[in-house]
Amino acid sequence: MAAWNRISWGDLFTLANGVLGFIAITYILDRKFLSATGLLFLSMMMDGLDGTIARKFGSKHSMGQVLDSISDSISFAFAPALLIYAEFHDSGSTQLESAVVLACSVAVLATGLFRLARFSASGYQLNYFVGMPAPVAALFIVLVALLFGSTAGAEDPKYYFAVEKSMWMVLGVGFAASFLMASEISYPKIHGWMAGASVLAVLMAVLPFIAGLALVGDQPLYRAFSRTATAIALAFTIVYVLGGPMYERVKGNHS
Repeated sequence: MAAWNRISWGDLFTLANGVLGFIAITYILDRKFLSATGLLFLSMMMDGLDGTIARKFGSKHSMGQVLDSISDSISFAFAPALLIYAEFHDSGSTQLESAVVLACSVAVLATGLFRLARFSASGYQLNYFVGMPAPVAALFIVLVALLFGSTAGAEDPKYYFAVEKSMWMVLGVGFAASFLMASEISYPKIHGWMAGASVLAVLMAVLPFIAGLALVGDQPLYRAFSRTATAIALAFTIVYVLGGPMYERVKGNHS
């Protein structure tokens, strides 16, 4: 019981991030891709809130950074890597396609873990990120998978709103995200107006799951609304992915 007594409010949000990521993985294994992505968006919310909660209510120990990295590894490394593999690895694929899908999944997992370890070791002491943050990479991959991934899920097909299935689009984003996570490219830490923009991006990503309860009866409206909301969230993410390094270069403060 002594260990539980040391858990702070911020820890609960950090643990919720990891738990939601694990549940998302179970849904991916059941090919419930929409449910899995919805849970990953919730885990991103928990990840964004844990630091704020910890600063507001304080912490009872010094291992919060380690716990955060462990939870992030589940939600933002293992889960997106498995999502790519589960959506595109099937018996009908050629050997080359299967190899590329596996390579992309491994790249997302390996670079995600590397990125999180690098941040936990010393990156948190800097006033900028070295390499694209793993949560941003996961958001980038999941949003593209929603629009261009598989719709052969276990859920009712009427809830899927992908524009079309494009394996190479998703794999391309997966490899690009892997490269950016492993790179030495500087990205700004998310606070101030960037935090507001990131919150808006995640909220837009979540909207289709909420709207589905009310709009799914009108399929054309549901698809149009969901695709638009997801595309807006993706646009916000791309602005950070491409514009973040330019912002850091202009700011020029890496002390």
